[in-house]
Amino acid sequence: MSDHITALEYEHEERKLTHIVQVMDKQMNSLRATIGDQQQEIVEMKRHFWDEVSVDKEQLFETYVSIMQQAKDLANYERVQDHARRLLTKLDKHIGSPYFGRIDFREEYEVDKLPVTIGLMSVTDENGEHLVYDWRTPIASLFYDYAPGPVQYRTPMGVITGEMTLKRQYLIRNSKLEAVFDTGIQIGDDMLQDMLKRSADTKMKTIVSTIQREQNAIIRDDAHEVLIVQGAAGSGKTSAAMQRIAYLLYKYRESMHSEQVVLFSPNDLFNDYVSNILPELGESNMTQTTFQQYMDYRLRTTRQIEDVYDQAERLMNPASEAVGQLERASARWKASESFMAVADAFVTSLMDEGIAFESLGTPKRTIITEEMLREHFYVTLADWSLPARMDKTREWIKSYLKEWAAKEVKRVYQRFLKQPNYIGSEEEMMQMSKKHVSKWVREMRRKAHTYSFIKWDAIYEQFNAHLPRWCEIALASSSAASAYNGSEQTNDSEEKVSVSGLAGYAATQVDPDAMPNASMVATMGEHTLARMNDGMIPYEDASVFLYIMESIEGFNTFNHIRQVVIDEAQDYSAFQYALLSRLFPRSKFTILGDWNQAIYESNRVGRVEMVQRMFPERKSTVIRLKKSYRSTKPISEFAHAILPDGEPAEPFNREGKPPVVHVVTETTRPQLVLERLQQLQDAGCQSIAILAKNEASSAQVYQMLSQKMDGLRRVTKHTQQFSVGTWVIPSYLAKGLEFDGVIIWDADQEHYGHERDRKLLYTVCTRALHELHLYAVGQPSPLLPAADVN
Repeated sequence: MSDHITALEYEHEERKLTHIVQVMDKQMNSLRATIGDQQQEIVEMKRHFWDEVSVDKEQLFETYVSIMQQAKDLANYERVQDHARRLLTKLDKHIGSPYFGRIDFREEYEVDKLPVTIGLMSVTDENGEHLVYDWRTPIASLFYDYAPGPVQYRTPMGVITGEMTLKRQYLIRNSKLEAVFDTGIQIGDDMLQDMLKRSADTKMKTIVSTIQREQNAIIRDDAHEVLIVQGAAGSGKTSAAMQRIAYLLYKYRESMHSEQVVLFSPNDLFNDYVSNILPELGESNMTQTTFQQYMDYRLRTTRQIEDVYDQAERLMNPASEAVGQLERASARWKASESFMAVADAFVTSLMDEGIAFESLGTPKRTIITEEMLREHFYVTLADWSLPARMDKTREWIKSYLKEWAAKEVKRVYQRFLKQPNYIGSEEEMMQMSKKHVSKWVREMRRKAHTYSFIKWDAIYEQFNAHLPRWCEIALASSSAASAYNGSEQTNDSEEKVSVSGLAGYAATQVDPDAMPNASMVATMGEHTLARMNDGMIPYEDASVFLYIMESIEGFNTFNHIRQVVIDEAQDYSAFQYALLSRLFPRSKFTILGDWNQAIYESNRVGRVEMVQRMFPERKSTVIRLKKSYRSTKPISEFAHAILPDGEPAEPFNREGKPPVVHVVTETTRPQLVLERLQQLQDAGCQSIAILAKNEASSAQVYQMLSQKMDGLRRVTKHTQQFSVGTWVIPSYLAKGLEFDGVIIWDADQEHYGHERDRKLLYTVCTRALHELHLYAVGQPSPLLPAADVN
C-alpha cells in the first residue's frame, strides 16, 4: 500500500462525499413524497372505485372493461409505490457509507480518464450521470482484479482494454470520511486488518469492500455450470458465494429472481447466520433449506430418519468398540461411489422381480390385490423402464377404481333399497351411495398418486438382507465394463456392453480393494435391519434408501431453479450429490467446502474430484482459496499444524496471542474456565464459545457453569437463531460459525486421542478469531502441535 493522500486531495474527497450524500438525501425526500402521493391516490381510488365504474345490465362488456381499467390503474399506483419504497430502503441503508472504492480508467486510444466510484448500489444524479457504480457492474471488476497499469474487463459487447491510473479505498462511517488511501493489486491490508479486528457478530458480514482477487473470480464466474470451491477455514468462501448470488441476480435480473435460487446449508442455525447477506446487498433472500429436510419430506418410510448429528453422537459413543468399528466402516462405505454401484445393481434386479406391493381396498375388502399389481407391473408392462411402469401402474389403478366405483355404487344402492327402516327418495339413496363409495375411492386414489401401493421399507430391507449378492453383481459388472473399455480401443465396431446402473454414475467406479469382505458386508446389512426393526433409518442409509426409491419412481425434479448453492460440501456423500444433480437438472451449482473439515464418518470418503464426477455432463471447475482471514496468524498456524497432510492454507498476517493449552484436573477445570471467560469478556470479546466434544458433555458443561454465570446459553441441533454472548456448543455444531474467543473444554487424549478425531480438532480450533484456549484433563491430545502450556 502506498502512502496516504495529500491534504488537498483529502479535502476534495470530502467535498465529493458531501455532494453524493446530498444527492442521495434529495432522492430520499423525493421518494418519500412519491410514496405519500401514491398512497393518497390509492386510498382515493379504493374509496371511489365503484363511483368510476358504470354498471349497465344492457352493456355488460363495457362494465367489465370499466372495472378492469380501474383495477389496472390501482395496480399501477401500487407498483410505483412499492418500487419507491424499495429504492428508499436501499438509499437509507447505504447513505451512511455510499461507496468504498474508486478507480480512474482510461480506455485504449482515449485521452480522458473516467473516474469510477464503487459502492453497494448505483447512484446517479438528476442528469443521469453516474456518481457511484454498483460493485457488480463489469467495470467495477477492475477494482478487485488489478493494480494500476494495463487492465481489461469483459462486457456483453466484448473485452474493453485500457489503463488504470488510480486505485483508491475509502473508510466511510455515518456519512463521514474517516480514511482514504491508495492501494495496489490486493485490497489494502489496512482496510482488511481493520475489519478482521472487529468482534464476531450475530450475522455473517459482507466483504464487498475487501473482496480479494481470488474471491472475485468466484463471484463473477458464469462460464461454468458447476463451480466447486475448496476453501480453507475462514477464507471467505461462504460470504463470496452469497455475493456471487447477488452478482448473478444483478447481471441476469431480467431472467433470474431470488426465488429461483436455493441454498443447502448444514442447519437452521447456519441459515439464520447468513440470512442478512443478500438483503444487505439489496436482493431478496433465496430459499434456504437442508438436505435433511428434503429427505424427511421425500423419503417414503414409516421409520424415523436419523440426522447427521445423531449419527455423530452414535459413532462417538458406540455400544462397544466392536460395534463402533462396524458402524464407522458402514458409514464410510455406504457414502461411497462404490456403494452406489451396489445400489444400482439392486435396482437393476428389480426390473425382473423383487418389488413389494401393497394391496388397495376398503377397511373390509381388498379391491386390488398384490398379485394383480405384480401381474400388471411385471407382465403387462415388462418392456417398460421402472419409472414408466410406476407411472402406468398408477394410471391403471385409477382406471380400475373408476370401473369398480361404478359397479360399487349400484351395489351399495341396492343394499340401501333393502333397508326397510330407511325412508328417502331413490335420488337421495343414489347420492348417499355415491358419497359412500367416493370416500373409499379418494383414499385409494391418493395412495396410487403417492405410490403408496409399494412397500418401500420392505424393498430396502430386502436390499440389506441380501447385500453380499448385490456386491458380487456390482463387482462383476464393473469387471465387465473394465474389460470392455480395455478392448474398446482395438475394436470400435463393437457395441458397448450394458452395465447395470440406472443412474449411470458408478457402474465403473467399484474399487475391489475398498470393498469389505463378504462376511463384513453381511454383518453390515444385518446391523441396518436391526436398526430398522427398532424404528430407525440410520443416517448413512437414508440417502441410499432415497436414491433407490427415486431410481424406481423416477427422480423428482425442480426445473424452475436456476442456481443451487451447497455449503459445507465436504459433508455430502456421493449419493446426495447424485440426487441433487437429478433434482435440479436445469440449474447451475456453486459448491463450497473445506475437506479439512470432513468431520463426519459418512463423508470422509469424498474429495473435490468425487464431486466433479457426480456432475458428468456439466462443465465444472475448481477454485482453491488458500488464505485464511478469520483467525490471527498464531491461531491459524496452530490449527493447520494439526493437519500436516491436509488441504493447503496460508494464514493472513494478523498478529495476536498464541493459543494456550491448559493442563487441569477434573475438579479445577470449571472454576478455571469461569475465570477465563471473565478475562475474555474483560478483553472485549463479545462472542465466546465453550466447545465440548459431544451433546452429553455440552449439556453437563452448561448445567455446571450456568449455576455460576448469568447469561450462558446452549446450542443444540434444534437451535435456530444465533446472537452475541457466551455459548456452550457440541463440537460439530460450531462448524461454519466464528467467535471472538474459543474455549475447548476437553482437548485431552481421552476425547481427541484417535486419528479419526484430527479433522474435528482442527475444525473447533479454527472457530476462534482472536483467542483460543484448550483445556485438557491429564494428557493433552497427541494430535495437538507444540504450544504454550499452562
